[in-house]
Amino acid sequence: MSKARFLFYPVILLLFLFVVDAIFRIPYIQTITKIDLTAVNYKAKSAFLEKLISEKPGVNTPKTKKIMLILGSSRLLYFDHDELVSFYPDWDIYNLSSAVTTPAYYDFQLTKVLDAGIKPDLVVMETDPNQFNQNSVFKSSNLTYSFDLSYVLSNLSLFGKDHVSFYLGRKLFAVGTYKPYLDQMWRNYKNPYLENAFEMHKATYDYILSHNGNGLSPIDNYMEKDSNSLQMTSHRTLDWLFASYVRSPMQFGFYEKILDRLQAEKIKTIIIWPLSSPDFEALMEKEVLVKTWEKEIDALTASKNFSILKLKNEPSYTCNAFADGGHVAKDCYRSLMRSILLEYFRKYERHHL
Repeated sequence: MSKARFLFYPVILLLFLFVVDAIFRIPYIQTITKIDLTAVNYKAKSAFLEKLISEKPGVNTPKTKKIMLILGSSRLLYFDHDELVSFYPDWDIYNLSSAVTTPAYYDFQLTKVLDAGIKPDLVVMETDPNQFNQNSVFKSSNLTYSFDLSYVLSNLSLFGKDHVSFYLGRKLFAVGTYKPYLDQMWRNYKNPYLENAFEMHKATYDYILSHNGNGLSPIDNYMEKDSNSLQMTSHRTLDWLFASYVRSPMQFGFYEKILDRLQAEKIKTIIIWPLSSPDFEALMEKEVLVKTWEKEIDALTASKNFSILKLKNEPSYTCNAFADGGHVAKDCYRSLMRSILLEYFRKYERHHL
């Protein structure tokens, strides 16, 4: 028996690895491993989605207001909750947007909401060519921080084996997400502003849960006034988004799945292509892949009897303030919501115009 002890070595090693991995599930350790806000935003959005489903507005309580659901990226994340409540008292507006998102992420959220029996009076969904890029950061954003196992398995044909394997690896082993780079962890631990980071994480998480999912902007009302800076960040953003662009059949599949569900349940929908800075928009106009995507997405959307509100062509949208080349400043969100609701009345309640 003693000669066969070596057979237990793999088991002991596996147990040791799980113990080490458990360390990287401790919130404090996760923070000094990843000090940025990406994980916090996704964690807060998951908690907010659960809260929304448990409360079931319009189902568990009498419906006194219309329900709007916003599905978007960071470009639809920072609506001012208090202003929405004040300016649009007839609406309960729930924002499920997060940074770097895709149709798969939108479908996950929409599926959970609709399956819970919540029926929005309006769904606002962002679309953008980068969301359909096979080489985007989908794996390290949406696939790492969102979805649950039942959803992934029920959409196996769309995700494919590679994405499912990646998802399972990240869920089973925390070190897949929170890399054990000890030198980086030590630098973060010794960072004199570490306590501020913890406070910002908690403030961001609490704000999202208490403000109907609208994000806490780390730069608040900042506007970039340096045209050179806007030009540089526009070039940087475009290079990051489209340097290795490959069309993603998976994301087109999820987009079509969303439209089929919205059409089947007769849910009023505004699909919106947001606007960026003039420098960024000018660069986009030169990209052949953007024109190819626009032609394909227009055809697919029209085939389901929907259309896309393209702010670059929308005269009701007037704002020229930007946080960087790819994002409007928070001040522009007022005009953004006005354009969304004007489109809603044009499409669905013309008698009120």
